[in-house]
Amino acid sequence: MEANIYFLLARTAALLLSPYALFITAVALGTLLLFSRHWSKFGRRLLALAMLGYIAFGTFPTGQWALGLLEDRFPTVTELTQPVDGIIVLAGPFDTITTRTRGQVSLSSSVERMTEFIRVARANPQAKLIFAGGNGNVFDTKPTEAEVAHTFLIQMGFDVGRVHFEDQSRNTAESAEFAYAKFLPKDDERWLLITSARHMPRAMGLFRHAGWKVTAYPVDYLLSPGAPASFAPQWPGSLGHANNAAYEWGGLLAAKLRGRIDAIFPGPSQ
Repeated sequence: MEANIYFLLARTAALLLSPYALFITAVALGTLLLFSRHWSKFGRRLLALAMLGYIAFGTFPTGQWALGLLEDRFPTVTELTQPVDGIIVLAGPFDTITTRTRGQVSLSSSVERMTEFIRVARANPQAKLIFAGGNGNVFDTKPTEAEVAHTFLIQMGFDVGRVHFEDQSRNTAESAEFAYAKFLPKDDERWLLITSARHMPRAMGLFRHAGWKVTAYPVDYLLSPGAPASFAPQWPGSLGHANNAAYEWGGLLAAKLRGRIDAIFPGPSQ
């Protein structure tokens, strides 16, 4: 019951407290209040606050800076020099709703998780393989990402008999716990964890807390190393990077407060 309540609260907070949602709400509410006799002054202030927020996080590369800290936390893997005992890839590469309604596999912007998973898995035919992820939607929960991944891998000509599809988890914490309970990995085994670079700090913290000894294999980069190159403003700008960064930093804070990670900003040595 507690896990269900937290899941619903987390999904609601992610929706309502994102920079996109806050900006749109402030603009819409502020505009409506302009036509109120008693609240027009507050409406002007709300609109001013929305514009200042957009300038700070949209036109200046504040969002890029916050996102870059996440993406650069773990080094990019360019070559595997040691044997691999297992590979875990986290859900996120698929749009389950569009897949169902269109009748064909629909990929998300995180498709690099799957392309690198296939490449590394083929290069390590002895490795155990896990696709970890059910469906993180609150209402529209079918199909699961594991089911779509199964179909996708068949279409790519990959041997799905090698893969364990964990299809019950709704978030990364559950993926770590459920997969660990299934495999009970040994301390001397080397497992790779494949997920988006911006998600890697939180994922590594959650997997370590669940008992895994995993090596980070970040993919799906949105920025070049060391971004931003400067803090010069750009117009019209975008809240996209700020939105992605806020989601992950918020997730790190929530995980730390709940005792699900040991460090507020997990890194290669912690």
